[in-house]
Amino acid sequence: MSNFFRDFIDSLFGTDDPEKIKKRTLKNIAKDLSKTKYKFYKHSTNEVEASLGKFFYEIYKIISPAQAMFQTSTPNTLKAIVLDYSLSEAQKKLIDEISPDNLSEFAKGKSPDQIAEKINSTEQEFVASMNNDQLEKIDSLYTKLIYLKNFCTYDFYFILKKFDPHLREHDFTTQPSFRNINGTYIAEDLKNFISVAWVLQFDEDWTDVFKSLRMAKGVEPITLPNWKKAMARMKNVKDKKVLEMVIKLITENPGYEEHFNQTEYYVIDEYITSVRKAAQEFLDKVKSQLSEGKINELLVQIFGSTSISTLKNYTAVNSSIYERKGVGSFLFTGALNYLKCFLLNYTKRELRELSDILLVRAEWTNHQLATPMSEAFHKILELSERITALDTKLAESNEYGTKLKTYIPRADRDKEANNIIKMLLNDINEEARECIKQAIQYFATYGRNLKMLLEDFVRVKPEIVLNWKDINHFAENRLKDMCVDAYKKLYYMVNLLQQFKIEKSIEDEVPEEE
Repeated sequence: MSNFFRDFIDSLFGTDDPEKIKKRTLKNIAKDLSKTKYKFYKHSTNEVEASLGKFFYEIYKIISPAQAMFQTSTPNTLKAIVLDYSLSEAQKKLIDEISPDNLSEFAKGKSPDQIAEKINSTEQEFVASMNNDQLEKIDSLYTKLIYLKNFCTYDFYFILKKFDPHLREHDFTTQPSFRNINGTYIAEDLKNFISVAWVLQFDEDWTDVFKSLRMAKGVEPITLPNWKKAMARMKNVKDKKVLEMVIKLITENPGYEEHFNQTEYYVIDEYITSVRKAAQEFLDKVKSQLSEGKINELLVQIFGSTSISTLKNYTAVNSSIYERKGVGSFLFTGALNYLKCFLLNYTKRELRELSDILLVRAEWTNHQLATPMSEAFHKILELSERITALDTKLAESNEYGTKLKTYIPRADRDKEANNIIKMLLNDINEEARECIKQAIQYFATYGRNLKMLLEDFVRVKPEIVLNWKDINHFAENRLKDMCVDAYKKLYYMVNLLQQFKIEKSIEDEVPEEE
């Protein structure tokens, strides 16, 4: 059977041949394309015509002045433009009040709680000042700016060079000489163009976009009339699916569907978060400075000096090695160092002497009353050994130290070594944290019982210890002073350790200063 009769019969009764169905579909697409006024593609030769180059060129001339501006504009830059244009002067003033610079002035003579209250109340006032209509306009403006940026930074010059290799970028002094090109050279470019062009909100008012750009930049990189002209031309091409038909014919894929994602962008929530973050960082800095001053004050009260050095290996100097490698650090060097010094220089001397008097020589009316204080004291002594053991393990020749020394040279290029060091540092820091948490607990327990004994000491008829006179005589009549001094030292030490924000595993009552 001849091809003519086969095609004739197929046209009457149809065919199941996929290839023939595809060819017929592509032929129909070519017919539909020819019925539009856009002669962008010649199906018989698979050529994209010069008129498509002219279509892109006319758009390129309009958006070209904006390309340089948008290429240096980050999302944060665009957000700043939107907010400066959209917020009222009163709203801007509120945000300015909790900027770090203005908070610095406000914070003089203020407590961290007062600063935090200022931040929270101002933020709430700002949020309350915004209504849904304003929020929608802000988000809409930012969304259009993002789409405009993506569209203007599309590489029109790259696609135009395919139509005219001699074309010069951003040079509109001479008329280009466009020629027909093979369709396969441009199919992907057309898909990329659709992804940035068809998301544009063709039916919306873009006046606010160009007003905001003029306010921010002092000039209009694109005039609104020219933009409307480009939008009208593109909308017509989009509505008639001209480029989609060209892509289907070039790729011989009649099932091709355009892909573009229209996303709604939001500004205010993220903006408030960034403002809050900057204010919080300022507040944290203030707290850190106050804490540092408090730490120095407590060190002087406890040790008579701010220069305390006890540990050999769990130190800030050794920690810097791991910080430089980005694998972590020793988190509690200050707190653990001060704790070890206190345990060595006070609890093993003065506190031991006092405990011998109160827990051994004293006659308690009920020995069970002495148990919590006795257990706390012995746990305090054990802590000293635990800290020494941890610090010793970090020596280069011992368990932790050897492993850290082995893996640290490879940490920045070997993922396994990096992970091993992180796990080791985590274990070391958890042991340090636990020592400090338990110290706070035991000091608090000992302090509470010491306060109870002090109250009993001054009673006319003691209820807890029966032989106060005897043990006071043994202490050379300075027992009360010894108890008061111990209570204060424990109070100061608990406060010192808590300056380092060691999370407690249980709720402990901190001794109150007499």
